[in-house]
Amino acid sequence: MVKIIYSGNKPYYVVREIKTDSCNPKNYGVNRTDKEAHMKILGLWVTNHLCDHVLLKDGKYLLCRSIKDAQIIE
Repeated sequence: MVKIIYSGNKPYYVVREIKTDSCNPKNYGVNRTDKEAHMKILGLWVTNHLCDHVLLKDGKYLLCRSIKDAQIIE
């Protein structure tokens, strides 16, 4: 099932939902708990799933792809 979510007036296709705890550096053997390490791991998730946007909802990260406006080709 395709899941589309809007943030403001922009639509996004949700590729994957992951718990925020999934990006805890200690889960990957990294002995750091700072925000930078957390964001690097989240960035790996985003890159691996070919996403370009992340939304936070109900304690989960929504890994998303932007939906571009339709273009009329004549």
